[in-house]
Amino acid sequence: MKRQLFLLTELVKRDFQGRYAGSLLGFLWPFLLPVWQLVLFSFVFSTVMKISLVGERTGSFGIFLFAGLLPWMAVNEGITRSATAVTDNADLVRHSRFRSEVLVMTVVVAGVIQQLIAGVVFAAVLAFRGELVLGGLPLLLLALPVQVAMTLGLGLLVCCVHTIFRDVAQAVGLVMMGWFYLTPIVYPIGLVPEEFRGWLLWNPLTLLVGLYRQAFLGGADDWSAGLLGLTAFAAVLLGAGLWLFRRLESTFADEI
Repeated sequence: MKRQLFLLTELVKRDFQGRYAGSLLGFLWPFLLPVWQLVLFSFVFSTVMKISLVGERTGSFGIFLFAGLLPWMAVNEGITRSATAVTDNADLVRHSRFRSEVLVMTVVVAGVIQQLIAGVVFAAVLAFRGELVLGGLPLLLLALPVQVAMTLGLGLLVCCVHTIFRDVAQAVGLVMMGWFYLTPIVYPIGLVPEEFRGWLLWNPLTLLVGLYRQAFLGGADDWSAGLLGLTAFAAVLLGAGLWLFRRLESTFADEI
């Protein structure tokens, strides 16, 4: 167990070093990018397009959008990169004696670290604007582990399938694009017609995004009520992903 944890830590470090190697600002980029996104979103959606928010605590569409993008960025990166985690590291899989699921864990953890950095920047901006809801922040301690379990479970599943069928990585990109627009990230759920709103509530990311917005911004909607169902869904996905991955792990070296 200690060896696997050490390996995971080293692989995550290597992942981050690879992202910013040779850049002048180096590890300042994870902090600068969220600030730039917040400024850009606020200007485009609040000043230029002047999109109104229905039933939301904040009047800034940039703030509203970024609160929804926080979990999405980590989920999207974790699942998308997990698809090729084994095939991109064929030498490690063939010649190293370790559980290959560490490769999937690496990209999931790397995405979460990027998210946490962006979350700290976002909280600082909200505090400066006087919009940070401190009482809601403990919700993140519940939402984040569920998010990681769901991402890891799906990541393990798509990694297994892609190792056998190499079209899966491209298909995952298409599915994630559709999933993004079927989740109320760039629009308030209050703008969705009543006859479609119930279907969106079956989307686990709808609840996850709602939890993040409630944690940072508060609001009338209480998304914590569905946390138990989301937790059960994430646990089933994680269990299924680990089961399938360990069943097929011994065949990966032959497939790649």
